[in-house]
Amino acid sequence: MQAPKWSQQRLSLESLVRAVLVLLLAFACFKVLQPFLGALLWAGIIAISAWPAYNWLRGKLGNRSKLAALLIILLLAIAFVVPLTFMAVSIADFVPSKSVISGGLGSFKIPSPPSWLAGIPLVGDQAIQLWQTAQTDLPGLLEHFKPMLDDVGSWLLAQGAQMGKGLVEIMLAMVIAGLFLVAGDTLWSGFGRMIAKLGGHMHDDLPELVARTVRGVTTGVVGTALAQALLTVIGVAITGVSGVMLIGFLCFLVAIAQLPTLIVWAPIVAWLAFKGQTGMAVFLGLWGLLLVNSIDNFLKPYLISHGARLPLSLIFLGVIGGLLSMGLIGLFIGPTLLAVAYRLIGRWLNAPAPADPPDEQPAAPEQK
Repeated sequence: MQAPKWSQQRLSLESLVRAVLVLLLAFACFKVLQPFLGALLWAGIIAISAWPAYNWLRGKLGNRSKLAALLIILLLAIAFVVPLTFMAVSIADFVPSKSVISGGLGSFKIPSPPSWLAGIPLVGDQAIQLWQTAQTDLPGLLEHFKPMLDDVGSWLLAQGAQMGKGLVEIMLAMVIAGLFLVAGDTLWSGFGRMIAKLGGHMHDDLPELVARTVRGVTTGVVGTALAQALLTVIGVAITGVSGVMLIGFLCFLVAIAQLPTLIVWAPIVAWLAFKGQTGMAVFLGLWGLLLVNSIDNFLKPYLISHGARLPLSLIFLGVIGGLLSMGLIGLFIGPTLLAVAYRLIGRWLNAPAPADPPDEQPAAPEQK
């Protein structure tokens, strides 16, 4: 017997109401969590990346989960939050001191232009005139560019404020990551069950694939960039050049975007040579070539040996896109999200199709 038509309509209406209520609840939860979305994503990435070290330390501490999580988060805070805090302060301090910098440049004596400069096609004569103007009246030339310098200073001040907001997000993410580590076993079990419901026939190794990819990006890409930035800071500090932390941050940005770090330290080498500090220029050049650049060749393959080989263009787009869309914290979230999506899509495309269930043959009629 078929159900009455009005009963079917009632069931359809109830299903529609339930679906609308679930969507409204999901939207309301998203709006509540939206201000913390970046911190939550970064906290999850930190927890997945630090899980092996946390597990080892928890075993050494007699299974004291909270103490192990606290020590891990403190170490990560020293590695990330402290250098970035110095960076934000350095950018903020640059703006009030730009008049001092201009005054110092005004008293700087510029040598005569080199003879080869005039031979540059199209722009050689203009370059010679600009050089001679700077040689004879550098304060007046700087005064001409003063509005541009003011705009640059205002932009840097805004970036320092944005970096301060990013630091707050990163510190919040560190606290949440500690809570994730303490409840890691329960959370990972729930994540596995969710993947089993969503992943279909290939769900078995998806959690481990996600974890491996996240660790490959955070240790191989971010870890190598931090090491290169630290070496750059040490080398530049030895030469006595000011703005060491700002230079280190620029090196970190360049390294995490998979670009050569000589973009940062090579101009400093040229500046030292131009000022006559040949010994320091040679030292920084060798330091950059033998240590800063070379560490990328053996440290990154070692750190991502258990992770995922990822296209450099993917990491570059993730860094730039994450920085533009999420600010400072997007530097870490952007490449990680793209890497996970890349690996999941590749796993889905390469997975064998599920076997079709055998066709059921109709039963033969019984012989009478």
